[in-house]
Amino acid sequence: MEERKPTGKPEKFWDIVSKRFVNSKRTMNSPALQTIKKDVDKFFKSTDIVLDFGCGPGDITLVIAQNTQKVYATDISIGMIEAAKEKACEQSISNIKFIRTNLSDGKFQANSFDKITAFNVLQYIEDKKQLYSKIHELLKPQGLFISSTVCFRERRSAHRFLMAGLTKLKIVPKIFLYKTSELENEMKDAGFKIIEATNIAKIPDRFIIARKD
Repeated sequence: MEERKPTGKPEKFWDIVSKRFVNSKRTMNSPALQTIKKDVDKFFKSTDIVLDFGCGPGDITLVIAQNTQKVYATDISIGMIEAAKEKACEQSISNIKFIRTNLSDGKFQANSFDKITAFNVLQYIEDKKQLYSKIHELLKPQGLFISSTVCFRERRSAHRFLMAGLTKLKIVPKIFLYKTSELENEMKDAGFKIIEATNIAKIPDRFIIARKD
């Protein structure tokens, strides 16, 4: 069977590649996943209600779910959601609700979540100001926004130019090149206080914990 080619629509691209992520060593060894695994008790409580935005194949989602009360795992890709569901079923994890949404459809009420997470997804979001505003709205007072984002503008690397070229050719969804300072300043402008910010990979991959104030 001929392999389907990715299209210009992000959700279609992720649907097509989702099966590659089911047992992918790349996702299972990602810096974000290793960081969460290492200090999961530091980041999450057993009573937490968590929204995982852009859950992808669910590797990080499952770790969070095993250490919290409930996780709402969201993604724009049905393929990714199905991949994550499959993993949850294999591990008999039942406290995850999977929802296809980009958060703009009013499916969640304000002040609903103790933590909202977004791992390896913000670099694909064009209007981050709108997203940050929505995340701020959905978090409970003093709730935490935990994210990791590749900031390609910090280094002139071959990977950076490769991704820019693939984006231009519409082989992969558009990737926005940000500096770590830009990422953090946009969060501050949305009403967050940066609690922790560190690089967890050389590119760098910026791991940020921001609090709703």
